[in-house]
Amino acid sequence: MPSTSLPRPASLISSIPIILVISISFLNILAVSAHTHPPHDHHHRRHGSGLRRHHRSRLSREFVHAHNMVRQQLNLPPLTWDRNLARYARRWAAKRLFDCKMMHSYGPYGENIFWGGKDHWTAAEAVQSWVKENAFYDPDTNHCAPGEMCGHYTQVVWKSSLRVGCTRTKCANGGVLVFCEYDPPGNYINENPFGKVFDVIGQPQTTTSPEPETPSTSSNPLEALFSFN
Repeated sequence: MPSTSLPRPASLISSIPIILVISISFLNILAVSAHTHPPHDHHHRRHGSGLRRHHRSRLSREFVHAHNMVRQQLNLPPLTWDRNLARYARRWAAKRLFDCKMMHSYGPYGENIFWGGKDHWTAAEAVQSWVKENAFYDPDTNHCAPGEMCGHYTQVVWKSSLRVGCTRTKCANGGVLVFCEYDPPGNYINENPFGKVFDVIGQPQTTTSPEPETPSTSSNPLEALFSFN
């Protein structure tokens, strides 16, 4: 007759340690594998972050160099790169990514904006476009030529502005926006970039007779830097 007795409890109990050992070993293998082989997407994130840092570092040098080439010619103190200003510029540019509008942020800093319809414009070319406005600025009267802009230029060479942070952003429509932030800000009313104060009608405020100007071989000290033809 077939046996109808139940299996001995000892047989069931003896199989449990074997199952536990196999399960624990399998979990250990998974843990070691995960530790020695990081996820593929994590590697890509680290690689992408490194590329962004490298790009921003190169871009910062280009912006600072383009500004300081001009300021050096005018014996002005050099600008230094400020990461907080650059971060502010990036955040504002992100809000203009889809409409690509040249809108000021109206923040606590001086601000220059450049827009180009293609995506090839460089940091240096953006700064040069602002410097080009020097042809329309009269430092003796502190005024722009009628119908022309010169405020981007005066901010670039504003003597008391010591820090700069910029960003270059490709718009969704294919164009390029550049924002540069300056601290301390420039372009104060009735003051020119070089520290001279003017009265309300555009005349310099002086307490002594001005010294005669030294003749110069060039009416424009920036002509040796850029050709704007």
